[in-house]
Amino acid sequence: MRRTAFSLMIVPPESHRYAKATFHEGVHRQAPGDSTPWRDVASPLNRFKMWWLAPAAKGTMTAAWCMTIVMGAYCFSIQQDAKGTYLLNNVLLRTLHEEAMRADANQERANELQEYLKQRLEKLEAGGKAASRNMGGDAVKEGLINHELEISRERVRSDSIHQRNQQLVDELLKVRQELAVTRKKHSAALSEIDKLQKLLKACT
Repeated sequence: MRRTAFSLMIVPPESHRYAKATFHEGVHRQAPGDSTPWRDVASPLNRFKMWWLAPAAKGTMTAAWCMTIVMGAYCFSIQQDAKGTYLLNNVLLRTLHEEAMRADANQERANELQEYLKQRLEKLEAGGKAASRNMGGDAVKEGLINHELEISRERVRSDSIHQRNQQLVDELLKVRQELAVTRKKHSAALSEIDKLQKLLKACT
């Protein structure tokens, strides 16, 4: 289109819409203090600000941190439960060891009483029937009855201790099973936390 002198007088050639737009013409026409949108975004701090202001980024970051905190609290509770079961396991083992030692001592005492009774019977038989008649059969019978009663008491006591030891062994097995389950939960929670940390690093 041929431009006439009249049209040049009315519309000067510098007045097109890109004449004074320095953003499209280049940075060389800008003053040192001026800034453009691209220069504002170029700094890492401004990029981080714009990323933090984005709602999707804020939502994913908040969700990841919340999941990390929840899983951390869950792992801490599992660790406390495992610590408690471990301490209970130690207490039950110590009690079981003490009860086993008591049972062994009672068994040794019962064996000693049986040996003493056998030796006394042998002495009475060696002394002869006449001497035993002179001593009196009632005293011998009373001594034998007392020893038999003592042996029966020791046997009852050892049986009760054996039953108690069996109960302690059952409780110990239950505690070990619970400890194994807690360790599995703990390992699963740790793997979930690792996944969340990887996701968090990927988001950042």
